[in-house]
Amino acid sequence: MLRTRMMAALLALLALGGCDLDSEAELRAVLSHRVYLLDTVHFASKSTCTAGVFTLALSEFRKGYAGVTSISKGVELIEQGVAVHFIMPGHSPNAISEQVMTHDLPHGLGLVSAAVGPAENCMSEPVARGYFRVLMSEETDLVYLPADNSVLLLYRPEKLAFYLRGDV
Repeated sequence: MLRTRMMAALLALLALGGCDLDSEAELRAVLSHRVYLLDTVHFASKSTCTAGVFTLALSEFRKGYAGVTSISKGVELIEQGVAVHFIMPGHSPNAISEQVMTHDLPHGLGLVSAAVGPAENCMSEPVARGYFRVLMSEETDLVYLPADNSVLLLYRPEKLAFYLRGDV
């Protein structure tokens, strides 16, 4: 009897551990309200992360997020759980995340974990290389969605959107 219960518990844990955070169809449905999605270049989701790369018809937001031009205002909105679009020309998403960490370590770590963890665990090496190039570009718009611990990067020169979400 005990052995049967242990096996059932183990199977339940394995089933829960195998659940993906997101499905491609659900993510596309959500993102299509915000950006002009075309094709999926890359999609992977597992229990700890989701990473999606999509081509866009237009390099702009269909429906914007709360835009901020300062780190302090961004952190204020993040503390309220509001999705924040950092509008800071001359600053890459990487530089912005470093500034958020300097201003407010816990929220900065949340932003960094959403941007880096999924890249390591839900992207192949070639996709991750391209992602890190986009993360370092001053031509990339950064949106942080603290409610679901995700980031959306819009890389305007190549009409690409990167969505990354971690389970932290």
